[in-house]
Order: sequence, then structure tokens, then C-alpha cells
Amino acid sequence: MIKEKSNNDEDLVYALKHGDVEAFDKIFKKYCDKLFYFAEGILKSKSDAEEIIQQVFIKVWEKRSDINESLSFKSYLFTITHNTIISFFRKRASEQDYLNNLKANFQFNQATTDHLLEFNELNELVDAAISKLPPKRKLVYELSRKKGLSNQEIAKQLNVSKNTVENQLTQALKFLREQLRTHSLPALLFYVLFI
Repeated sequence: MIKEKSNNDEDLVYALKHGDVEAFDKIFKKYCDKLFYFAEGILKSKSDAEEIIQQVFIKVWEKRSDINESLSFKSYLFTITHNTIISFFRKRASEQDYLNNLKANFQFNQATTDHLLEFNELNELVDAAISKLPPKRKLVYELSRKKGLSNQEIAKQLNVSKNTVENQLTQALKFLREQLRTHSLPALLFYVLFI
């Protein structure tokens, strides 16, 4: 549907609006890296930026018939990316408020003895899994999750690259997820909510 070897936005958008997957692939290849670096610059996290870019291109495909061909497609993509990042921050803040409230109520209100015991058991389970991490990975995890430092702050404190921090954190979370997968559903929920 698109002109052979066309990389022109107008041609690509026209084809995209008519459901051309090849045009979508070309748009993805043309703009993915630019949008990723834009998102990472704001989010300061490679994994969050990747998630945002996935959402952006899902929206582009789903809303392809609504694209206004007379406007700049590049601006359209950056606007969607910007709005998706804003939504991400709002959701993250809302989830954090909810989790803080949930933690406070679960730990300090008049929780039943059973709930308190279960919470403590899950806490011990997570602590045991964390203790199995290699020392450097464990330190990165604790600085991130317990002290709340950003990846950039951890990198500076440990005198390593931000990529090293992100890789260590990704590996730590993967390991903890695997450790808790063999346990009960409450353990998995605990992981999702508090780790």
C-alpha cells in the first residue's frame, strides 16, 4: 500500500490509517529510538521508558484511523509520548499513596492477629530471599527499594554506571519474583504491592 521504499511521513501515515502493518513497522523503526531517549530523559529509567514506548505505539496502532494527516506526525508522536509519561507519573503517585495507606493501615491499625502473623511471615520470606542476593545486587536493591534512591543517585553513590544499577536491579527483581513464585498467592501479592 505504501510507495516502495517510502520513508516519508505523509505516505507512511496514509498507509498506516489504512491498516498497513509494513507502514507501522517503518514508523516504529523511524521514531522508536527518538521517543525512547525522550522518555528516558524524563523518567530516568530505561525499563519505564521501554514500557512507555510500548504504550505509545499500541495507542498509535489502535487510534490510527483518527490521525490527522494535515498535522505534523512527529509532533503527534511526541505529544502522545508526553501525555503517556504524565499519566504514568499520576498513576505511580496514586499507587504510592494507596500503598502507603495500605501499609500503614495493615501494620498499625487494629489488624487481627492472623493478618499480622501472615504479614510478618511474608516479610520474613522476602527478607530471606533478599539475603540470598549477591552482595552488590543486594546493596543496589536496598538502596532503591528501602532508601528510595533513584538509579542515578545509586550509580553516583556506588561509583558505577546507571546501566549497571539498572541491570543489577532488574536481576534482583527477577530473582525475588522467582523465589516468591513457588509460594502462596498472598506472597505474590505481597511482592507486587510492596517490593
